[in-house]
Amino acid sequence: MKLKIARHHYDQRQDHGNRFKLLKPIQSFPGIRYNDLIRLTGLNKGTLSHHLTILEKDSIIRILRPKNSNMTRYFTASISNEEAIIIGFLKIKTTSHIICLLKDNKQLTFLEIVRYTRKSLSTTSWNLKRLLEAGIVIRYKSSNASNYCLKHPEMIIKLKNKSNKMYLTDLLTTILI
Repeated sequence: MKLKIARHHYDQRQDHGNRFKLLKPIQSFPGIRYNDLIRLTGLNKGTLSHHLTILEKDSIIRILRPKNSNMTRYFTASISNEEAIIIGFLKIKTTSHIICLLKDNKQLTFLEIVRYTRKSLSTTSWNLKRLLEAGIVIRYKSSNASNYCLKHPEMIIKLKNKSNKMYLTDLLTTILI
């Protein structure tokens, strides 16, 4: 009976250690993906899934599962849902490019966005549609064209600066590991 109790306490300490090990990269790299967590923590898939489920149930982390994407991202609970959505889009090359263009130019037409991104009409349209649905971009229709701008440019600037710092940290971590 004593052996069982001792083993139970050992498992709890190990579980807490694994959760702490898991929280560090989620705090350091908001919007981190599942495979990156595996790589950085060294946990196997089953153990990682178990601890992510517990952390989510305990409201310690937030898991963002976009409805039209298979890119699940992990955040600390302190990051708002709106910030999590924006960070997710800032981590995607084309949507990040569109967001940065709108941040720098305040307002652009669809054709200007196509020209600056050098993407096809359909690719640009699809990415703008996703940004519109997420509430990151607003469309104003004028008599001859649709104009696009950011809904919350100040939040984008704050998160973009934070995202750049996280990217540099991520790059250094990757090089050093």
